[in-house]
Amino acid sequence: MNTTNATYRFINNTSFVMGNRKNAGKTTFMNWALNQIRKVEAPAFATIGIDGESHDQIDGRDKPSIKTEPGDVFITSYPMLRKSSGLFKVEKAFQIKTPLGQLVVAKTLRSGTVELVGPEYNEQLKHLIDFIRQELNYRSIIIDGAASRLTPVSAIANSGFYYVVNIDRRNMKKALEQMQLLSVSAGFEMASQDDNAFVIEGALTPGKLSSIPRNCQTVVINDLTAIFLNYEQLQHLQKRVIIKVINRPILKGYVAVLKDIAQEAFSQLYMSKGIRTELILNPYVHQ
Repeated sequence: MNTTNATYRFINNTSFVMGNRKNAGKTTFMNWALNQIRKVEAPAFATIGIDGESHDQIDGRDKPSIKTEPGDVFITSYPMLRKSSGLFKVEKAFQIKTPLGQLVVAKTLRSGTVELVGPEYNEQLKHLIDFIRQELNYRSIIIDGAASRLTPVSAIANSGFYYVVNIDRRNMKKALEQMQLLSVSAGFEMASQDDNAFVIEGALTPGKLSSIPRNCQTVVINDLTAIFLNYEQLQHLQKRVIIKVINRPILKGYVAVLKDIAQEAFSQLYMSKGIRTELILNPYVHQ
């Protein structure tokens, strides 16, 4: 992937960064993506809930800092601005309270590192991003998502997500099956009112498979985040019915961070699995 493609994939887009597990490399990818945007314009960025902290609040591991440069706009809280080494202008304070303080949208005046704090609810995130887009006119936005929560992607119009997968020899088989599952699910057609379908409320779990009528031809779920099946179970279901979705988050690509695995060998294996989603391998060498 050359620098031009790497840069312009993020311009004029809202992109979420998701991951297959904690410490998958989401924050590192986010910093890299922000640097790509800065080659063209100042980015805006945010997180879902609490992120960017120097130590993971669950297991205590060191985490990469979120770097901010003059002109950047981001969402955090007042206490986190005071902790930062940078200098900022508060564009607007919102009546959204978190355990780490009231949320604000700030603009960077002097570079530094910052701990991001975001809203808990999708509606709040949409409100904040609408302000950044409409009032501040920022168009290239990166949102650091939770490791397993994809639902916020549907809350932001015309957004998509990159899925960071940390892969070694021990988890490679499971990771590839997960990538197959997500790629297939991202391709489901949108449901329409004309569909004579069986609607599944909430999660599509193995336990709900027996509730699908035998003569059913179409099943409707909310979106790919509702699928709690493994790849084999999903394949078996697709032989019986057509699966459609109410919301369709856009899967923009997989970011595979490989450990002790040759890139060429993994690429060939990836293609052999029939996965057609764009694969971005170890992108940080393209800084």
